[in-house]
Amino acid sequence: MWPPAAINFLQDLEANNDRDWFKANRKRYDEDLLGPARALAEKLGDFGQPHFFRPYNDTRFRPGPPLKEQLGVAIGYGSTGGYYFQLSLDGLLVAAGMHQPASDQLERFRAAIDNGRRAGRFEQAVASAEAAGLSLAEPALKRAPRGYSPDHPRLDRLRLKSLTVSRLHPLEPWLHQPICVTRVRSELEATRPLVTWLAETVGPPTQQRPA
Repeated sequence: MWPPAAINFLQDLEANNDRDWFKANRKRYDEDLLGPARALAEKLGDFGQPHFFRPYNDTRFRPGPPLKEQLGVAIGYGSTGGYYFQLSLDGLLVAAGMHQPASDQLERFRAAIDNGRRAGRFEQAVASAEAAGLSLAEPALKRAPRGYSPDHPRLDRLRLKSLTVSRLHPLEPWLHQPICVTRVRSELEATRPLVTWLAETVGPPTQQRPA
């Protein structure tokens, strides 16, 4: 799907991460990296509208390189989560779910996990993703959230703060072949039950995020 030149561009970007170099090589970015990503997103159109993250980092408040050394695309992503893929020198990341839920969304997620029936549907959704090779995010909390027993039977789920599943593929020849589309589609399809569960059970945030 992506030509080998896309990897060459990312390698050169890592060695020359500055705006002047990027401006001089913008055509390579557009043709070798962004263009194939747009073609892939178009073939995944039934998952939703794509959003292509801009290549520039916001360095006003966070020091770092001026350019992102990856290309990320969110598909059908809204207030209740969605789908995502990203190409970098680390590989091709395929992911889905809700990356940074608001506090009230986490509260509703935990209440659902505390309910055996609703938690069962979550486990079925996670199992669907895991069967396709994706893994649930690691628990972020060290202990049970306030109001829940440290002996809760689903403690690891209650300790989650990122409600996502993902798989990182190493850079291999199939990334440059049509089968790339088939594999990404198959993995995202396996995550539909999770995205649906989050939309129906957790829902959009009802509290305004702090500025």
